[in-house]
Amino acid sequence: GTPKAMTVPVDHQVAEDWKRGARVPKAAGFKGIQLHGAHGFLLSQFLSPHTNRRTDEYGESSEGRMKLLKRLVTEIREENPAPFCLSVKLNSGDYMEEGGLTEDKALEQVRWLTTCGMVDLVEISAGNAEQRFSGLHNSFGTQSLRTAPKIKESTRIREAYYTEFAERVVKIDGLKCPIQLSGGFRSRTGMADAILSGACDLIGLGRTAVLEPDIPKRLLLNTGLSDDEALASPHIVRCQWFSNMIPVKVVGSGLPIQFFYLNMRRLGNGLSSDPDKSISGIVWRAILETCRSGWGVAVQRVLETFWWRTPKVQKID
Repeated sequence: GTPKAMTVPVDHQVAEDWKRGARVPKAAGFKGIQLHGAHGFLLSQFLSPHTNRRTDEYGESSEGRMKLLKRLVTEIREENPAPFCLSVKLNSGDYMEEGGLTEDKALEQVRWLTTCGMVDLVEISAGNAEQRFSGLHNSFGTQSLRTAPKIKESTRIREAYYTEFAERVVKIDGLKCPIQLSGGFRSRTGMADAILSGACDLIGLGRTAVLEPDIPKRLLLNTGLSDDEALASPHIVRCQWFSNMIPVKVVGSGLPIQFFYLNMRRLGNGLSSDPDKSISGIVWRAILETCRSGWGVAVQRVLETFWWRTPKVQKID
């Protein structure tokens, strides 16, 4: 269907949903949360002029597009004071050709977060799932570095995708929180350069850590390995031709990401990652699981109808 703007009452309900989303992990024992304001998800849609074309208080201007994020940060922090950690992930740009989020506009968003005193960490990323060349999709068909670069006084290593933007962020006057840079890191030397140069305080590993969850201890921080050996293994997601056959661009481009979602679920179930899974195999498995779970839900509802001792899930207000 054609997207349409939320009404203000719905905006308020969504804000309450986010606040409840912070309460649940805290009740479960987590020490902090992150608001995901990047990659074209809902909060990112409010922040980008490409998607936020509203003419009310939640749009029309840079300040209006920031209103929901400011509200969430303020109200979540009021409910969850320190030492509970509040982090925000933001785009440095969304790479949309028509009215997209530029680096200058993104810098103003980051400026408020890093100086408001309510945020413990800001993570820099970029991209939008609608755009194939955003950095969200362009690493699936290329292998990681085969040889780690050397650090030389005359050569700056810009292994991460968004290093230059992060360097602008750390120069903000009144900076009050650490900056994390994520996306593109593969080698020890590239990560070391980003930190030693002052471009960031922390390094984020996403897909690399999914395939090799022990990579920090086994490779990056292992002093027994040289810099040339301390890098992520090359990898290409198999059967990308399958995703290219999908006529809906967003769906097709999103299929390779399912490879990493699958492996994250494997890790969560105590299994090791499986780098040999193919996109076509993942899709077929999803179809089978959907059918199986559908029958399971049907049987469960029948049993609940005749068995009054059904356990109830605890509700967290």
